Amino acid sequence: MVYSITDVTTLPYLRYREFYIPTDNPMNIRYFLYLLMAAALFACGPDPKPMVTTETSVSGVDFKHDDNVLRIALRQEPQGLNPVLTAQADARYVRELIFQTLNDQDPETFEIIPLLATIPDVRKESGGGVSYSYEINPEAKWPNGLPVSAADVIFSLKAIMNPDVESGPYKPYYYNIKSIITSPGNERRFRVMTRRPYLLARQAIASLVVYPEYAYDPDKRLRTVRLGDLTDEKSAARLKGKNEDLVAFAKEFNGVAMATEPDKIVGSGPYRLVSWEAGQRLTLDQRPDYWAKGSSKEELQGKPEQVIFEFIPDPQTTVNALRDEKIDFALNLSSGQFQELRDDDFLKQRFDFTTVPGTSYFGLTMNMREGFFKNKATRQAMAHLVDVDAIINQFFPNNLARRVHGPVLGGKDYYADLPHKDYDPDKALTLLTGAGWEDTNGDGTLDKEVRGTRQEFKFKFLTFPSPEAEGIGALMKEWMAEVGVEVEVVAMPGRALYDELNKGDFDMGLQGMGLDPNPDEFTQVWASTSVPPNGTNRTGFANAEADRLIKQIAVTVSDKDRDPMYRRFQEIIHEEQPMVFLISPATRMVVTKRFAYSTSPISPGVKFGAFEKRE
Repeated sequence: MVYSITDVTTLPYLRYREFYIPTDNPMNIRYFLYLLMAAALFACGPDPKPMVTTETSVSGVDFKHDDNVLRIALRQEPQGLNPVLTAQADARYVRELIFQTLNDQDPETFEIIPLLATIPDVRKESGGGVSYSYEINPEAKWPNGLPVSAADVIFSLKAIMNPDVESGPYKPYYYNIKSIITSPGNERRFRVMTRRPYLLARQAIASLVVYPEYAYDPDKRLRTVRLGDLTDEKSAARLKGKNEDLVAFAKEFNGVAMATEPDKIVGSGPYRLVSWEAGQRLTLDQRPDYWAKGSSKEELQGKPEQVIFEFIPDPQTTVNALRDEKIDFALNLSSGQFQELRDDDFLKQRFDFTTVPGTSYFGLTMNMREGFFKNKATRQAMAHLVDVDAIINQFFPNNLARRVHGPVLGGKDYYADLPHKDYDPDKALTLLTGAGWEDTNGDGTLDKEVRGTRQEFKFKFLTFPSPEAEGIGALMKEWMAEVGVEVEVVAMPGRALYDELNKGDFDMGLQGMGLDPNPDEFTQVWASTSVPPNGTNRTGFANAEADRLIKQIAVTVSDKDRDPMYRRFQEIIHEEQPMVFLISPATRMVVTKRFAYSTSPISPGVKFGAFEKRE
């Protein structure tokens, strides 16, 4: 890792994210998991994108605030700010101002660009592996003045791969790393050695969040364990819970304090956490000693003197905060609110109403492990009982969303344009009848004998407390009733909903996922080994052929050779129907005109550190 959409995760390129259809409206969603941009988007040139300028003059506007403080509304309070312990999008928006990765991603071309380190020199090695050589920026320093070094990189990778650390969603991306070789004469140079070619190796290494060893492992416990023993899946499994140093480190690293207390959250980025008022807000201050202060590169900038994240779960409260100018930025208001507010004269003077193509999708996740949706024909019937076009017309008009049909989003060369499963109650009923569902007692609800007991087709649909999400639930209830299926719509906050999905304690739930415009690597979401907590395969999808394809895709570097694998994988998903794929919404932003900024299709659509106060 797919709105009042909020998002989830953290690898800037492998940004798996989860999204919530707005409470005000994951999808990162950092999800989740992101709508791939149209071909025209990939054709953008490498020139820096100009700062956004507004058609309306702001010279005569009397703004409530005249300070260099950026105030951002978050729909969900972050679970914590330890980067590898959560994939929550709202948390990612905050922590990306505190922590940095080895490389970043150009917002226009999606190419890897330097951040903490140079882009890698990539070479084939004897034995079939590949090496990636980096050098950390000589100016890069930690808040205590120590240089960011290769030792910190090794420590960071060990922390993620520690089998007792709760970083399950990220581990699969790094099991291919064999070792890291450092330079005896230069503490900033290092070479990452991989066991074999891997499709996303370059992106995964680039996305490595670098922690300061001095702050997170002052006793150097992880130095007692070889990196290769942690990045070998079988070896790591043997060490889990048995190595005293690994267990002791993980106990502290996994703790709440490391994710919430200002003095324990230490990164190389332009900001530091100074306060966290539970249920209210958290505040970041510009670091006066930041190593890249004054940089002309957006990805390194920290221009606002302070960034305040206000936790506002209620959509109407967010609207009120915009009217009162208590916030400068709101993401993904409901489509109805967004369209209504952009016609408001007072708000039009003070805010830009901006949309960019989305990089997330939403779908109805079905529990394939047990219950109603263990049967394939029943799952296929669900796809014919959801009128996706009606959802778009009612909740996302005027190009605020586009329909999706599978886990590969349109615009990629290997997208398989398979037959669409359109709304067709008669076909759905035929499939359900074939699966053994019929109304034997004449009460209007389908039933079926399961293990000697007559079971009514009544299930719970978990959704988010937002206008769109609850509206989708109401429509589903109506559509399902047409064929004798009874649906109870249960709205709950995003965190609670994902907890239920992770536990497998559900029938069907609305889920948002996001993917960056890299070649798809499906292990995290679709491999049978990635059921939570090992990944985000919440459906419990398990297919032997799909597992083989997922593994083959991951180690096949040639686009031409991967193409038929991608297409066959999509055919399997289309046939097995673990999810009813719905929409990819556009990212909707309301941004104060007090600041100049650039937009990007990469969630959340802007770089908060690059906001520049207009004089």
